[in-house]
Formats: sequence, structure tokens, C-alpha cells
Amino acid sequence: MLNTIWHKFYATFILDNRYLIFADGLKVTLLLTFASFIFGTAAGVLLCAASRSRYEWLRKLARLITSLFTEIPTMMLLMIFAYIIFGRSALPLLFVVAIALTLKAGSYLSAIFSSALDTVEGGEIEAARTLGMTRWQAFKYVALPQTVVAALPLYRNQFIVTMQETSVVGYLALVDLTRAASIIQSRTLDAFFGLIAVTLIYFLIGAVVKFIFKQVSNRLGGEAA
Repeated sequence: MLNTIWHKFYATFILDNRYLIFADGLKVTLLLTFASFIFGTAAGVLLCAASRSRYEWLRKLARLITSLFTEIPTMMLLMIFAYIIFGRSALPLLFVVAIALTLKAGSYLSAIFSSALDTVEGGEIEAARTLGMTRWQAFKYVALPQTVVAALPLYRNQFIVTMQETSVVGYLALVDLTRAASIIQSRTLDAFFGLIAVTLIYFLIGAVVKFIFKQVSNRLGGEAA
């Protein structure tokens, strides 16, 4: 039995340096996750600001964009970007996928930021303004700290969701972690070690992210969910 397990492990990771396929898949997964989440955060802030603008047309545009990208399934969104919007473009597929995932994450984050802003009582802002603060100062010193604490648990969860959504990019011929496991399975005709390895990697990334956000939340005086 041990001999069989060893042969399966060897065929999955060691034979023909197959561990490199997992390593390349991990690079793609991490690159897409961090790029789309970081730029998605910036997009989320802009969409949140637009949704709360004094201009009605800007509010409607922000609502349209967020509804569009949150309601379309991720796989369908990726195919639209890859085969229709950028179908004749010379942009690398990885870049196109990152754009789609960025807008997807940004739309979700916009709703998170907006909900967090709603937790700030208007009376606190008014009190800050009566003390002589400008509108920007009141936001920076009163609203923003409370918003960050309120948004942090959902912000952390959105990172995990964004990472999970990268698992479908293999259908577009990008070799991420999930696709790497499928490639190895097709060569070994055994899915066990490949799927276990990928599952553990996803779990470890999620655990590290949760730990980091927990420390940030503690420093800010909040309590992560």
C-alpha cells in the first residue's frame, strides 16, 4: 500500500518535474488574485464615490455598472471579455482576465464600502463640521476610521471570494492552480494528490490572509468577524 501511495505521489509531483506545473499555476493564481483585488479596491472606491455623488446621472451609472458585474456569472463575464470585448485585441489573455476580475471585485467592494459608510452616524459628521473641520477633514478624521473598521471583515471575505473566482480561468486556457491539477490528472489518471495539494494551498492562502486581517483589525480596535 505504501509503495502504491509513493508511486502516485511520485507520478503527481516528481516525474518530469511536474511540481513546476503547480508552481506556475500558483503564480498565476496569486497574480490574478492580488492584481484584481488591489485594483478592484481602487475601482470600488471610485464606484462607491460615484454612487453617492450629488449628480443623479453619475449615481445611475455607478448602479448600472455594479449591477452588471455582480449579477453576471464570473465564467460568462470572462468569456465576454476574452472572446467579444477583447477578442481581436493583442492584449495578453492574463491581462484581459485581470481586467474582468478587477471590475467584478470592484463592484462587490463598492457595495461593501457604501454599507460601511452608512454605519457612520450623520450627527458625528455634523458635529465635526461645527467644530470647524472642512468636509474632507470630517471624512478623514471621523468617517474614514469608522468605515475602515466596519468594512474590514467583509473586505477580507471579498479577498477570499476573489481568489476562489480565479479557479475558473482554466477554461480560458490559463494554467492556474485548478487547471494545473487537471493537467496532472490527465497524465496520471489519478486526481487524489493533485486535488489535495491544490486544496491545501487554497486553504493556507486563506488562513494567512485571515490572520493578517485579524491583526490589522485588532490594531484598529475593531473585531474581525
